[in-house]
Amino acid sequence: MLPYQPVTVAEALYTILDQAAAARGRATLAIPGGRSPAPVLTALAGLCTDFVRERLHLLWLDERAVPLGHGDRNDAPTLAAWQAGGALPAFVHPMPAERADLEAAATDYAEQLREATGGSGALDVCLIGIGEDGHLASLFPNHAGLTELAEVFAIHDSPKPPAKRLTLSLPVLHRAAHHLVLALGGAKGQVARRAMRGPDPALPVSLLPGERTVWYLDDAAAAVFA
Repeated sequence: MLPYQPVTVAEALYTILDQAAAARGRATLAIPGGRSPAPVLTALAGLCTDFVRERLHLLWLDERAVPLGHGDRNDAPTLAAWQAGGALPAFVHPMPAERADLEAAATDYAEQLREATGGSGALDVCLIGIGEDGHLASLFPNHAGLTELAEVFAIHDSPKPPAKRLTLSLPVLHRAAHHLVLALGGAKGQVARRAMRGPDPALPVSLLPGERTVWYLDDAAAAVFA
């Protein structure tokens, strides 16, 4: 566990992405929706050199199946947060969750994931936000989606509205080289504490590979461990 500061998380992300870009000529980052990642993304945009920006592929962990421009979309707020700190990456891959055929959209995004990662399907790093129920992406407690093997899949019965979504699967998250998890607030500190006891399908974030997962806790979350 590390103390949360947006610039600290951004620096960790930048180090990973810079090393990947130097080693393979490309870097891949998957980001969450919600408000928590915004300060981190703004800080990361300010740190990005042209070298990294020109090689960086930005993807999403999940997206809500609503029209483009809808207030519930994940992509627009996160892109706005990035642009508050600097220019967008050269390769931006929003999930096409606005499409009527979500299964076809999932297949297309899986292809984008493969292309972005040079065919491996392995992301360099995932920035992960969590819910107070321990969900990440659109992978919910004890949901059938936790056993989905497809890289990207459609959900039609999300326990949180809207019911329809696209999400990366747990196998894709497991393949990622690094996971940086944000736990902000006391309720999410409780999630972090439970997750560190071991894997539990009732707490999806606990299913991430512990050896490649770093938790960032703000003061309220860290107080749970005091």
